Amino acid sequence: MTVQREMMAVDQDSKPRLSVFSKMEKMIVAMAKSDGETGIVMRAKRNLFSDQIESFSGCDIVDWLKRQYNISDVKEACYLATNLCQYGYIYPIDFKLSSYTVKYDRSAEYRFQAPYFWPFRKDGTADSIKYAIYLQKRSLRNKQKHGLEPYEQEAFDKLLKVFADKKEFIEKQAREQVRMSKAGLYFYGHQAASVSEAKKQRRKEKILLDLQEKAFWRVHRPPPGCIKTMEEGPKRYFQPSQMAARRRKNKESFKAEITFLKKALERPKPKLSKVLESYLTWNEQYQEYDPFLDPNAALPSNPWVSDDTLFWEVTDTLVKIPTELRVKKWAISFFNLVKDEQGLREFEDFLRKEYSLENIRFWKEVEDMKNGPRSAIETKVEWICREFLSKTSPKEINVDSKTLEIVNKSREEMRGKPESMRYILDPAQEHIYLLMKKDSYPRFLRSEQYINLKEMAHNQPLKKRFFAFGSGKTQIKRQTPSPKSPRRSTSSEREVNSDISGDSPIHSINTPMHSYSTGNLKDMDMKQTPTSSRLSQSRFPISKRQGKMEGVESTASWPCFIHLWLITV
Repeated sequence: MTVQREMMAVDQDSKPRLSVFSKMEKMIVAMAKSDGETGIVMRAKRNLFSDQIESFSGCDIVDWLKRQYNISDVKEACYLATNLCQYGYIYPIDFKLSSYTVKYDRSAEYRFQAPYFWPFRKDGTADSIKYAIYLQKRSLRNKQKHGLEPYEQEAFDKLLKVFADKKEFIEKQAREQVRMSKAGLYFYGHQAASVSEAKKQRRKEKILLDLQEKAFWRVHRPPPGCIKTMEEGPKRYFQPSQMAARRRKNKESFKAEITFLKKALERPKPKLSKVLESYLTWNEQYQEYDPFLDPNAALPSNPWVSDDTLFWEVTDTLVKIPTELRVKKWAISFFNLVKDEQGLREFEDFLRKEYSLENIRFWKEVEDMKNGPRSAIETKVEWICREFLSKTSPKEINVDSKTLEIVNKSREEMRGKPESMRYILDPAQEHIYLLMKKDSYPRFLRSEQYINLKEMAHNQPLKKRFFAFGSGKTQIKRQTPSPKSPRRSTSSEREVNSDISGDSPIHSINTPMHSYSTGNLKDMDMKQTPTSSRLSQSRFPISKRQGKMEGVESTASWPCFIHLWLITV
């Protein structure tokens, strides 16, 4: 069924009505026909409230839908019948939650709802005052048969607090409806042939009315955990003058509508198959960067599963070395590079080496101006034009004369109107953006800076420190591949090496030796021998001034060396 909007009234301020409800109503009218050929046959059940209550089962309605609309699939017919039940056109007699899903069996019995209680009826609105009257009426009747459920009692208490000034009106209306229902039995007793027949007739109507009211409010005020199918969006509030102005249509309004429709016809309309194909391609391309779709995207730990916060630290806005996935994402598109603050900074460093830093600076200043306050727009525009668009400026950007003429013309027309100057620099910004995208961005991806950044991101192991003394924040030890450290040489060997190599920093005495980091403490402990475990303090004397071991240069902090010294001793 096609969901289209139609109006219940002529004006646009009326409540919108979906055309699907008109189709459902026609379907129900065809079902409820009394003849046995086109309608559903109603049967009386002995195990219900009375022998005279007629109903039909789920099999009856599913068979009718299959026969009437040539539906071959039973699931499709059950789904259509379930929609009829959830929108209140039919209702189960037992009011069980499972019965609102129509099944192809005879486990539940259903009845047609009265047209007065159909959805989107002018005379059947479901406002809160009517709901409070209905709950008050049930509380005044027999609590064993008509007692309120817990969620209804809670809603009734809240409504009494909200409508405290109308409490007497609600109670008066409820008592009047209860009195009228009792008076109906007295009227039938005088008009019918016998009192027993009148009581049976009145009992049947009373039971049906109770069922219809309960079904109506079960749809509009469902129990907790159930879907509210009749939930509406925010209501529109207009002043009377606004509504009257919108109803009046003149020649200009019709011209504007024709212009809008012509532009709509000129817009490109891609095929749905092409749109779905591009969407699937985009999804496959970005799937490896989504932590919810790919577990490898949440390395070193998934913060949505564990309590480890290391993932947030390595993917912070600005870090020393970004992650490998983050660097790879910059190569997908130029937009991914500039929207990431870390990538924008790396690209800015590259343009500084290329002597074209003014391009990215101009783009950033225009973005700040567009997202800034309105009071500073005019001043900001004048400063940007004087700094980057003036011919005498040392930071003049490469913009063609046509684009510059458009910007200057817009400045003259909108001078003194800061609310209209926010986007006058868009032509120049778009020109510079395309220039960087086609020229600077490909050279950045081929540069040594980006290649080295990928290697550093690939080679960095993400490990947490075992002991973070004096630091409340988890630190990350980043290791880069280094050549194998030579063994410790004697002083004579050092002199020979220095004579051979001269002043080469590789063979100098001050060359830092290999030292175990905090991430390799376990490996160091395994390599200890009985002889090395009894080393004296004279071999690794600790200098209190320098905070490091003599002969071994280290970048770690004091607590880490204390722990290292305790292990070796």
